[in-house]
Amino acid sequence: MPYLFLDCEMGGLDIEYYSLLSVFFLFTDDEFNPVDDLSLFVKPNNGIYQVCGEALNVNRIDLKVHDTTALTYKEATTVLYDWLKMITNEGKFKPTPVGHGVWGDINWVNYHLLGKKSWDNFVSYRKLDTQSTVQFMKACGKFPADVSGSLESIAKYFGIPVDENELHNAKTDTMLTFEVFKRLRAEAMESTPDEPYKFDSNGIL
Repeated sequence: MPYLFLDCEMGGLDIEYYSLLSVFFLFTDDEFNPVDDLSLFVKPNNGIYQVCGEALNVNRIDLKVHDTTALTYKEATTVLYDWLKMITNEGKFKPTPVGHGVWGDINWVNYHLLGKKSWDNFVSYRKLDTQSTVQFMKACGKFPADVSGSLESIAKYFGIPVDENELHNAKTDTMLTFEVFKRLRAEAMESTPDEPYKFDSNGIL
């Protein structure tokens, strides 16, 4: 089962109003070996960006520079469709998407680029989210409660090098999510589960 790691950078939080600006995809095999990747810098088809200062202050995207290489949504959709078609052998095997808040990133891709119907032809509907995984591990007492759950805080907990000036970049955050996921997986595999509860028709025995 292959995997598809991804992250988006946007011009704000409202998916229907603000522009999608960039998205990065990392495709791995079932052993988490990187196989291929795709980086897209994008802009609205009419060339008019909808952004807010707060978002640009976080992702540090210079729209003047960005606009010189960005593809229109229509152009980027074709590139993404062809790439997914190629790496999945026309949908014969569908990678599981992985991200930090992955539902949101997929929604942005579906809304601005590749619609859900086409996306589902190539990508599994099952998802893995490092954000919710950490919250689950906290609930199990397997992860420190004082780690906030942000991608940066989790990476620092695992001792993964973090350049704060490079965060909130689609490629950087995707690769950091990839490293965090591998550490979470390794930690989970080393844990010994407790004796499971036994049930009958009346409940827990």
